[in-house]
Amino acid sequence: MIFSLKNCFSKKEKKYLLSAIGIFVLYGLANFASRFRIQRKYNKLCEQKRNELKRSIQEFRQSNDLYTGLSAQFEKDILNMTINDIKSILFEKKATVKQVLLVFINRILSVATSENLNLITDINFVEALQEAEKQDQEILQDPQIIYKYELFGIPVSVKDTYLQKGFDNTYGLASRLFKPAQYDGIQVALIKKARGIIFVRSNLPQLAMTFESTNRIFGRSLNPWNKDRAVGGSSGGEAALQAARCSLIGIGSDIGGSIRIPAAFCGVYGIKPGMDRQTEIGEGIIEKAVGGMVNVKPSKGPLGRSVDDLIVMLKVLFNSKNYSELPYSIQDPYWKPQDIDFTENAKKHKLKIGYIEQFNQLLPPNCMKRAVQEACQALSSKGHEIVKINLDKELEHELTVAFPRLVTAEGGFKSFEDNLKGEEIIKEYELMEKGTKTPQLIQTYVLAPLLKIFGQNTLYEMSKQTHGQDVYQFLVNSGKQKSMNLKFLQYLKQQEIDAVIVPGFGCPAVKHGASKVLPLAALYTWIWNTVDIPAGSMPITRVQDGDDLKIEGKERTIDLVYIMMNQNMKNAQGLPVNVQVISYPKHEEMVLRVMKEIQGVVQFNQKHPYPY
Repeated sequence: MIFSLKNCFSKKEKKYLLSAIGIFVLYGLANFASRFRIQRKYNKLCEQKRNELKRSIQEFRQSNDLYTGLSAQFEKDILNMTINDIKSILFEKKATVKQVLLVFINRILSVATSENLNLITDINFVEALQEAEKQDQEILQDPQIIYKYELFGIPVSVKDTYLQKGFDNTYGLASRLFKPAQYDGIQVALIKKARGIIFVRSNLPQLAMTFESTNRIFGRSLNPWNKDRAVGGSSGGEAALQAARCSLIGIGSDIGGSIRIPAAFCGVYGIKPGMDRQTEIGEGIIEKAVGGMVNVKPSKGPLGRSVDDLIVMLKVLFNSKNYSELPYSIQDPYWKPQDIDFTENAKKHKLKIGYIEQFNQLLPPNCMKRAVQEACQALSSKGHEIVKINLDKELEHELTVAFPRLVTAEGGFKSFEDNLKGEEIIKEYELMEKGTKTPQLIQTYVLAPLLKIFGQNTLYEMSKQTHGQDVYQFLVNSGKQKSMNLKFLQYLKQQEIDAVIVPGFGCPAVKHGASKVLPLAALYTWIWNTVDIPAGSMPITRVQDGDDLKIEGKERTIDLVYIMMNQNMKNAQGLPVNVQVISYPKHEEMVLRVMKEIQGVVQFNQKHPYPY
């Protein structure tokens, strides 16, 4: 019998059915047309912003004398100096503030623009030069002013997310273009109070939630050590500016590793303070659910090429006197800065340092473990006691899965979609987006069993964490987080451990696009966001040939995660390898002390000159 609509429906029913189909088709076409219009609008905005940046750079080149009057060798020396070095040459009249600033501006123009490494989103060169000239006049009247202010005469870069009057804070989103901030946020205001000269803003990923700095406005940033590798994210442009010696010191932010991952990829220094020592506000506001996260909050901290420079910037960001003088309209009523103070820290001469070489949820390549060993050897040579940390399996598991479990609790990418406002998402998020949008029933009873059957144990464990939760389950997981944090810190206390050395990331800098398939590598950084303790990142060594490239026990495997990790290790020789230093809440000073002692022995900067 031949099927026919006439055999199934009456004329009246057929008419209703065809009308419904027509309405559905029209709705689909209207939705498609709307999305097309939005994308076309955003594409034009992005192109307009890129052209505006290029035009402002070109106009600056044409209308300003960029000659420094310094020898080529002295300019190179300046690019490698610390904050204290710069202050010394200013005080000794070997260079002026304007000359120092021009050295870094010229470096930006030759290295950091879209024609090369593509690290910046905005320039502030004209205003910066005016401030430099003003400071030079002040030095003529009183040279001691150089040491009166922490950042006097120092060029500073800031991540694109920070509120700076007159500049967009885009988060890599087209919808936030051409909406400049009306005031300076707390961090920018404190830098200016310390007389730092903010001269450039740095690139980041769309939405600032992945570890590759690429977006539809400014494009992809390239790693100075190897252009085929990512700079990290979300503070990737900032870390790469430091590695390429385009900036002396800068600030980024970190919710799952966004300071420490770029530091590790670019072989520079960075620190994520704990939330007890800082304010949540000062960056542009991401709307709706993202801004409402209470379990994991973004941390704000510096990136630079030495521990001493990180200390200077943290003194600025935590300066209680300067903060009290800021306008009440930008202050945080819930926060009072606690000044950096090494007094108590210095009383203990011999420290007990713990170390963790790996987390079993994701084994790192040997180069990451070697870096931990070398950092521990450096501390041992200074007379400190080194002990291995052995966490029980349940606590280790909870530490590694808490972050994805909590940040995906809303179900899917709802908050991301809110902030995208119709803009196409970059491909680096595609797998995460699909994974979090998969219904819980399918994830639990179809995908998870299949992953286990086919030997995909790593994906199996994580797939159980990334689905939406009702309020009850979210509260249960929040309770688990509190209990886990307490248990971990109590363990350290019971062992009388002062600080812990851990791998800087799950692997060295990834190839472009690899963040799409290797998000689990970030568990080595996101752990310390959920525990909410200070964590610093610093370079120790570089990837060598041979054993360094191997993942112990995973050279031959059917586990897709390790297959992709092994592929990423191909041609990784020469990339920097960082470790992290962690300590207790409000113990940023201990983290910095340990980092400084390691730096003094390892001397990464002297043995491995920065590229470019």
